[in-house]
Amino acid sequence: MTSCGMTKPPLTDDDIKRLAQQAGIDLPAEFMPELIEAYGHVRQMVERLSTPRPRGDEPAHVFVASAFKPAKE
Repeated sequence: MTSCGMTKPPLTDDDIKRLAQQAGIDLPAEFMPELIEAYGHVRQMVERLSTPRPRGDEPAHVFVASAFKPAKE
């Protein structure tokens, strides 16, 4: 999903082949279906990662340095 809550339209097989060529990936034709299938899985993962998170989830907001001080004797 994008920040406005709409998912991007899926890429066509030709789009994925073009992206591979632009990235310098030179695969034999018999491996192209595997790349296209894998791209679908990668896209799903990326969409899950790009979900907005609350600012309070940032490590700087949850890290308590004093918790790591040595105990006083």
